[in-house]
Amino acid sequence: MTDPVPAAPGGPPTADEGHPRKWWILIVVSFGMFMALLDVTIVNIAMPAIITDLDATLSQASWVLNSYNLVLAVFFLSMGRVADRYGQKRVFIFGLVTFTVFSLLCGFAPNIEWLIAFRAGQGLGGAAVLTISLAIVLGAFPKRQQGTAVGIWGALGTAAAAVGPVLGGVLVTYGHWSWIFFVNVPIGIVAVVVCARIIPRGEHKERVEGGIDLPGMVISGAGLFCLTLALVEGDTWGWTSATVIALFVVAVVSFPLFMWWETSTASPMFPVSLLRIRSFTAANTAVMFVGLAMGGTFLMLVLFLVSVLGYSELRSAVAMTIMPILALIVAPNAGRMNDRIGPRFPAAAGAACFAIGLALLAQLGGDTQLWDVMWRVAFIGVGMGLAMPTLSAASMASLPPKVRGVGSGSLNTMRQVGFTVGVALLVAIFTHTVAQNAQQATKTSVAVIARTVPAPALKGAYTATLIKNAKASAGSGGGAARMTTDPLQGAPQPPGSSPAAFKKLNTLVAGIYRDDIADSFQWPFYAAALAALIAIIPALMTGRRLGEHEGHQDMTRSERLEAVGRAEADEAGAPMIDE
Repeated sequence: MTDPVPAAPGGPPTADEGHPRKWWILIVVSFGMFMALLDVTIVNIAMPAIITDLDATLSQASWVLNSYNLVLAVFFLSMGRVADRYGQKRVFIFGLVTFTVFSLLCGFAPNIEWLIAFRAGQGLGGAAVLTISLAIVLGAFPKRQQGTAVGIWGALGTAAAAVGPVLGGVLVTYGHWSWIFFVNVPIGIVAVVVCARIIPRGEHKERVEGGIDLPGMVISGAGLFCLTLALVEGDTWGWTSATVIALFVVAVVSFPLFMWWETSTASPMFPVSLLRIRSFTAANTAVMFVGLAMGGTFLMLVLFLVSVLGYSELRSAVAMTIMPILALIVAPNAGRMNDRIGPRFPAAAGAACFAIGLALLAQLGGDTQLWDVMWRVAFIGVGMGLAMPTLSAASMASLPPKVRGVGSGSLNTMRQVGFTVGVALLVAIFTHTVAQNAQQATKTSVAVIARTVPAPALKGAYTATLIKNAKASAGSGGGAARMTTDPLQGAPQPPGSSPAAFKKLNTLVAGIYRDDIADSFQWPFYAAALAALIAIIPALMTGRRLGEHEGHQDMTRSERLEAVGRAEADEAGAPMIDE
């Protein structure tokens, strides 16, 4: 596909080659996006150090993550609209500057409260950078190269996910947790300077007219905030508590209210007519379900590696790098596939690989070896590399340039909502199943102690210690690792007892807990696999080629069907004949 542009008078049209500095634009924009995505994953590894150094509780420290995710979800759509109105370059550089400044402040945070507040500021900058980066890239490339460009863009984003945990582990191990934020400062300064020089001032000729839709921003922001907060805190506050129910009610009511307002106002933040573009709606829907599958999977996998296999957090991060490395390799090739055969088959194949990998992870047990995890995770890596850049390209290429900002905001919002729902859903399933399985493991272990320990006093001491450790692990927010490695830790050793016999008993009981806790991961992984399977359906509706449904928002249903029919007939080599 080529986009003809007018040539000199009397000459034939020439193929559109995009912006002369398109590859430099891709590099510098991806550089800024890399910084924002790096901070999404790098903070997880530093959480134990932050809790210790700032004397915070686990509940308080969780808001270091939650505040960032909340602000991202709330401002994705708003930042897209602002960029369409005032220019993508301005908003992108604003995001870089904001993110860099608040990264510096995070590193100097004197307590957990200030760190949470500064992380929210980081989220504001991250929302601008992540929303606008894809729109700028697409505006710089012609349609025939947009798939390749988005594939490279997605690969660099995946590289950030790969580097984040490992880099965070190195910085925390050999330095201080503050360095996970300070590392953004030089990257951000370089990105601001280079982007100011490289990114063209006029990203597209047309800009959305009218003022900023403040009521629309407030309604959408309030709804997304309530939905995200309810999902994040539902397990802590109770899913049936009055507060969580009220938050869900507000979120549900805000959606029809937002749609009504957007169809009534003269300057809508989100043009509802965009939902008529099949590729855009299908890709956004598929991204939400893929995000749901991804959201809790990373957390479940880390918990499995730490709690069942007994790995450290840093070793777990290194063990998982095969996933983003494969995605990094696959994504650029997926982009070239999109340019050649269209997005629907690569996107569906990516979602299918996700589902296969997750279903295979559900088969893991307590005797799992590292290789058993890695080859299963490889399917998810391939799925990431195929699905995410393909769906992003399918969504954005179908939009007119003047609304790509709000379109990108919508895409990021759907992914973030899916991610948050996935974390909440899988954590809720896991919490329920692990509690039941841990109780069953305790009963089995008590029976084993009663059967194998002859001395009544020693039998009672071991049983009491086991129950005490099991209760402590259940209330520590994920301390199952102790029960799968040293369940009798702290047990008294009466004179004359055999250390070898105690060690054998401890290993036997640890194996019981390891097998039962490993079984607790089955249903969370199956739930994520189901979400990935559902994503296949909308993925197949993204079109035969990128941009196939562009402009359909202004057509009637019969006109859209005729346009699709013409495109399919032209592709088959037999153009439709008007009667």
